[in-house]
Amino acid sequence: MRNTLRVLIALSMVGWLLAGAVGGAAAQSESQVTLTVSVVDQADASIGGATITASWEGGERTATTASNGRAFVDVPEDETVELDVEHEEYVRNHPLVIEEATERDVTLRVSEKGNATVTVTDASDQALQDTRVEFRRDGQTAAEGWTDEDGTFSTDTIEQGEYRIAVVKPGYYRETSTEDVGVDTPVSFTLERGSVNFEVSVVDDHFEEPQELDDVRVSVAAENFEASVRSSGGTASLSVPVNTRYNVTVSKEGYVSSSRSLRVTEGAREIEMTTQRVPTLTVEPQNTRVVVGETTRVSVLNAYGEPVEGATLQRNNETVGETDANGELVVTVDSAGEQELVATNGSVESAPAIVEGVDPDATETPGAATATPTATEGAGPGFGIGVGIAALLALGVLFRRR
Repeated sequence: MRNTLRVLIALSMVGWLLAGAVGGAAAQSESQVTLTVSVVDQADASIGGATITASWEGGERTATTASNGRAFVDVPEDETVELDVEHEEYVRNHPLVIEEATERDVTLRVSEKGNATVTVTDASDQALQDTRVEFRRDGQTAAEGWTDEDGTFSTDTIEQGEYRIAVVKPGYYRETSTEDVGVDTPVSFTLERGSVNFEVSVVDDHFEEPQELDDVRVSVAAENFEASVRSSGGTASLSVPVNTRYNVTVSKEGYVSSSRSLRVTEGAREIEMTTQRVPTLTVEPQNTRVVVGETTRVSVLNAYGEPVEGATLQRNNETVGETDANGELVVTVDSAGEQELVATNGSVESAPAIVEGVDPDATETPGAATATPTATEGAGPGFGIGVGIAALLALGVLFRRR
C-alpha cells in the first residue's frame, strides 16, 4: 500500500513538473509587453474614461484610462500594434501605429469632436451631384465622399481643427479651400466648367521606327462626353472637358483596334497610341500548274508582305512541312487536279491557294470532238506554233535533198 502511494505521489509530481514546463514554454512563445498609454487632448490635458483598443494580427485588447489619462495594455512583443480610442467628447482621425512593440510609454493625442457639411453648386447656383469631396489634415485623408442630389456632403465625426478641403467634378475646374472645422461647420463651393486640348497620335509600331498612320478613327468617351474624329498627319486633336477619365479607342480598316483608359486633368494632354495590321497569311506558289511528280516553291507572307518562318503548310488538309528562314517551302505535286495549299501560324490561317496538278500521260477520250485550231494554236490538237515551225523546216530540208 505504501509503495502504491509513493508511486502515485511520484507520478503526480512528474505531471506537475511537465505541466509547468509546457506552460512556461507556451508563455515564452507568446511573450507579452506592457504599453503605458496616456490619452491627452491638444493642450496636453489628461483624458480619463477613454476606451483604448489595441489590435494586431490575430487579436485585440481593450483598456480604459483612469482619471490621470493612463491605461496599461498588454500586447504581443515585436508585433505591429494599432491603438485607437473612443470617448464621448473626443476623437482621433487615425489609429496610432506601434512598430515592433516593446515595453514603453505611449501618448495618444485626441481632439474634440467636429463635423462639416459641404455644399457644391455651379455658376448658375444649381446643385452639383457626384462631386468628389476630400478633407486632408497632417498629410492624411480624414474624410472623403461624393455630394448627393442636393449637392451636399457631410462628414462623419472628425477632429476639430484646420483642414485642406478639395472638391472636383468631371467637366469642372477643381477648387480647394482651407477651413477651420468645428461642430456643424458649413462650407460651400462654386465650380466652373472647363475644357482643354487633347491630342492623340497613332503609329504602327511593327517597324523599328514606328510609322505614323493617317485616316485613323479616334473615339474618346466618358460619362459626360463622347466624340469621334479622324487623324490627319498622324494626329487627332479635339477639345475635352477637364478632370475626366476617358476611354480612348483607335481603329482603322486592316488594323487591330487599340484602347486605353486615362485621366485628363486641367492641362493640355498629348498621348501616343500604337497598333498593327490585323495578322494575316498569304500563300504564293511559284507556279499554279505543275506536272504531277514535279515540285514548286511556295512562299508564305505576313500582313506586311514579309516572309514568315516556321509557318505550317498543308496540301489538301495534310501537313507537308514548315517554311524556312526565307518563308519558303518546296512542295511536290503528287496528283492531278486542284491542290489546295493552306498556311497556319499560331491561330492565324491563310486563304487557300490553288495549284493544278497536270498529268503528262493523259490522252483525249476516244470519240471526243476536236476543236478547230485558232490562230495562236498549232495546225492540229496538241501542237503549238513552235511544233508547226519545226515541221515546216523539216520539209524544207527534205526538198533540198531531192
